[in-house]
Amino acid sequence: MIQRVRTVIVDDEPRIRRGIERLVQSCGEEWHVVGVYSDGQEAYDAIINQVEEVDVLITDVQMPVMDGLTLIQHLKKTKPRLFPFIISGYDDFLYVQTALREGAVDYILKPIDREKFKLQLKTVQEKVIEARKEREKIGEIEERALILTHEKQLQLLMEITWKDAMDLSLLEWTRQFPEGTYSLIHIGIDHTSAKTQSFSPEDWGGWNDVIKKLITDLLDVHSTHWMWKDSLHASWLLIKDTTPTALEQLCITLKTTVQRQTPFTVSIALGNEFNDLTLLVNIKDELRSTLQYRMIQGGNKIFRTEMLKHVSYNKVIEVPPSIYKWAEETVEAMEHGEEAAIRSLRQFFNELKDVTSPFVIQESVRYLSIRIINKWIKSDGFKELPLLLEEAFSIAEDSSHFNHLKKETERWVMNMLKKQAAFQNDQTDPIRQAKEWILKHIGDNITIKKIANHVHLNSTYFCEYFKNQTGETVLDYVTNERLKVAKELLSHTDLKIYDIASKVGYQDTKYFSRLFKQWTGQLPSQYRDTHEFFVKK
Repeated sequence: MIQRVRTVIVDDEPRIRRGIERLVQSCGEEWHVVGVYSDGQEAYDAIINQVEEVDVLITDVQMPVMDGLTLIQHLKKTKPRLFPFIISGYDDFLYVQTALREGAVDYILKPIDREKFKLQLKTVQEKVIEARKEREKIGEIEERALILTHEKQLQLLMEITWKDAMDLSLLEWTRQFPEGTYSLIHIGIDHTSAKTQSFSPEDWGGWNDVIKKLITDLLDVHSTHWMWKDSLHASWLLIKDTTPTALEQLCITLKTTVQRQTPFTVSIALGNEFNDLTLLVNIKDELRSTLQYRMIQGGNKIFRTEMLKHVSYNKVIEVPPSIYKWAEETVEAMEHGEEAAIRSLRQFFNELKDVTSPFVIQESVRYLSIRIINKWIKSDGFKELPLLLEEAFSIAEDSSHFNHLKKETERWVMNMLKKQAAFQNDQTDPIRQAKEWILKHIGDNITIKKIANHVHLNSTYFCEYFKNQTGETVLDYVTNERLKVAKELLSHTDLKIYDIASKVGYQDTKYFSRLFKQWTGQLPSQYRDTHEFFVKK
């Protein structure tokens, strides 16, 4: 692409002006004359108001209203990148000295020597292009610095919003942000349709990207903002120096846009402005609590932190006794089958539906979940406490409305019933089950968690149980079985060593060889030489 040199010509003699213009245009299409003027004041006014940037100024010295040297002096104050070029009929050292001091790149006497003038313009062109490259380089450096600063700020914000509490000594992080007025909003995706319930993590990832782009497109009018994830279905947005009215309109537009262009709706928790960023730690907790009101009022709404002022919440006293009663009834009913459990669970939610505090609803569901897990742990059949609790508590915290909470809790309870049934119906030795699974997957990526999940045991408990029952660790057993298969392949096939390693679960051939020697005393190639039974073709 041609880099054009944008030029302005100033001379009070029309004939000379036209002659200079023709000379400039004869230097090639790289030169573009954007203005021709008869005096310095006219040129100054035009250049200052010129939409297009000017690179080169070719001016006479002696002109009415404003002379050329004064023109250069004034323009340099606001156009430091301008390259002035003096043309004069005065061969006076003082003029030359003054022109150079004011920043002129060259000084040429009238009458103009055409060839010399073209050479001088060529030199100026090179300086213009070099200056542009330098500015582009500086711009790129500054842009990278801004990106790095923004990424560092995002990392700090993620750490702050993920921590439950922060020591005062760690509040220095606020110095990484500019002073100003800030607004924080919490955006949560509502679970409203059967279609979205079947989405895979990859589906959610794709839609999260779409929603993030919709939000950032709306935020282009804002000078400074930061957006980061809170969870799979929720995000934070911090905006600097916006007005309450503009923020309110942004939230309304965002809610409407997401509903129109995605399969989802979003609920938004909105708080007050703040100047002290250390308050963000407390504000994010208020916004999370505020967003829980969608469980009662439904999704696709904007909720404000003022709602919390009317809450007096004691999670022990305010949970009605009837809810505790039906939680216990549900636990007992699960021992009598699916129908009994569903009846009791639905009665539990009938009692819960009239509660007006989302925090009491959450506490009630948590209580039910803990009682179910504790009841079954006593049977020594379930050693999955951390995972089960995490799943149950996330249902209570992430549900966007009451019906969704009810449906997801019912699904979780049914899943627990299936686990219990699978455990009771399969009383075979978990050690034998584990060994059969290992042999079946000998060439796959085998982990403790995969084996433990297969036999419905907690990973730590399974490792201890396996060692107590067999006298060897799970790792030693897997390694021994893999090497047994490797020996068979070395003895009875002509497969390459790296193929055999891959078939028994080792992608690193060198590691496989070292391990093989450590266990057998021989390298795989040595073992093959002494145990080769296959017939070569």
